[in-house]
Amino acid sequence: MRARILDPQVKVYSSLDSNAVSMATLAAGSEVEFASPKRKAGKLWIPITLSTGQQAYIPGETRLFIIRLALLASNDVDLRTEPSVGSMVKQQLPRNTRLYILEVVKQEDGEWVKVRDMSGMEGYISGSTNIRVIQQQTKALGRKNMMSGIMWLIAGLIVIFSSGSPATGGSFILLGYGAILFGAVMSVAGFIQVLRAPS
Repeated sequence: MRARILDPQVKVYSSLDSNAVSMATLAAGSEVEFASPKRKAGKLWIPITLSTGQQAYIPGETRLFIIRLALLASNDVDLRTEPSVGSMVKQQLPRNTRLYILEVVKQEDGEWVKVRDMSGMEGYISGSTNIRVIQQQTKALGRKNMMSGIMWLIAGLIVIFSSGSPATGGSFILLGYGAILFGAVMSVAGFIQVLRAPS
């Protein structure tokens, strides 16, 4: 997953050792790919991938904002240069515009959301804007969908074999076959997601 650094400065290490020499420093706003935290000698670390492709680690207490893909659910949304009503409007964004949510900024006049559109243009929209976050495809979600699909398959088989003859349990048998079909589709979709989702 991708995230932005919120702390002013974060030291980057090549190994899970805070006594090692720091190989770089990331400033606030830097973007990194990160994986599940790891623990060594009682200390938590976050594995990251630098822009160079190099694997590294940052301390587990580092504040991160997870970047999420979203869809605008409001019409004609003003994209502003700064998180303020008085700032210049860069562009009006139509409904269903796809955006990356980069940060949430709290100001005296309310919350503002820093976003980036698909062309790379960044700006701020009002925190009251209706936004629908698009669920990111991950291996964990794929495995969850696979397990749910298998459960539907098992439930369908139980319904079919416990219904007796078609004459006495016709509607239940149809329900069972429907559950099997749904479970099969869900399992296959989850398996494909596991294969395609980033690690």
